[in-house]
Amino acid sequence: MTVVNMKVTRQKLMQTAILNKVEREHLPLDTVRVRRSLESVREHVSRSPYFTDFLDRWERIVEDNDVETLRQIVESDDETGNEMRNLSPLHVLLTEDERMKVLDDLRDVVLK
Repeated sequence: MTVVNMKVTRQKLMQTAILNKVEREHLPLDTVRVRRSLESVREHVSRSPYFTDFLDRWERIVEDNDVETLRQIVESDDETGNEMRNLSPLHVLLTEDERMKVLDDLRDVVLK
């Protein structure tokens, strides 16, 4: 029996929705809102090198508008992918309705 970690599943679905929107609408990652979000994440997580390394990676992804690396993070099933999705500053690219749709999709996954 496979145990599904709800947080990991939610983050993966959320980042998938973000990636799909970025690709569909050709959205830039390097925006004022995303940079503010990244700053906020930095302020609220541990200053340990473990977390700062992930946040530095996010900063490079944002600066470079690196959609390919975003895709790799979304598709990753390892601990690094989980941590990167958890620390993502890109949630600001979704509207409230889009976030709610992801939560509805999560409910559908859980109820299956």
